[in-house]
Amino acid sequence: MRRAQAEALAGQELPAGLFAGWEALSVELLKWSAVHRLTGHADPDAIYRDLLLDSLALLPLIKGTTLLDIGSGAGFPGLVLALARPELQVTLLEARAKKVSFQKQAIRVLDLAGRVRAVLGRAGVDLRGERFDIVTIRAVAGLAESLALARPYLAPGGAALLPRGARDRADARSLGLAVTEYRLPGTNEPRIIASYQA
Repeated sequence: MRRAQAEALAGQELPAGLFAGWEALSVELLKWSAVHRLTGHADPDAIYRDLLLDSLALLPLIKGTTLLDIGSGAGFPGLVLALARPELQVTLLEARAKKVSFQKQAIRVLDLAGRVRAVLGRAGVDLRGERFDIVTIRAVAGLAESLALARPYLAPGGAALLPRGARDRADARSLGLAVTEYRLPGTNEPRIIASYQA
């Protein structure tokens, strides 16, 4: 049931190890969240829907092999996309030390070292000069500000992917961004991914 849901949202077959990795990540997230408030989720079903599935909705738009996740929080969507795409090199950029500590633990637990790195820092200040095929920003700032943060990190032909609520659709279009709509299972409210091509 869950595999079918996830593959329908991702628009493709997912690797066999994704769900085992997701279970390990969920356990670690719940354990850390009991001490540190990493996300607003404490229920495993809500974590599955709002973190795993919401991250997988980006998968059809992922092209290339390098991804920067700005303001990645507890590592979403970057960690999930790394599990879903074994060839993807992922950089998680996060300004809060406790969340970077969790990311580093998750990277160890999921055996993603060498392919995923967690960086304590801020967009526009850190990783200057580095370029990526994909830059994601999830709920860090408004659309215009998020786009301004993402653009300096984009490789030629790269794309910025900005997941948002449907209320931001008009704003996205006014900025000339492409809009992809999706729905999470069990919810009525559509969501969008606003995207910019360099």
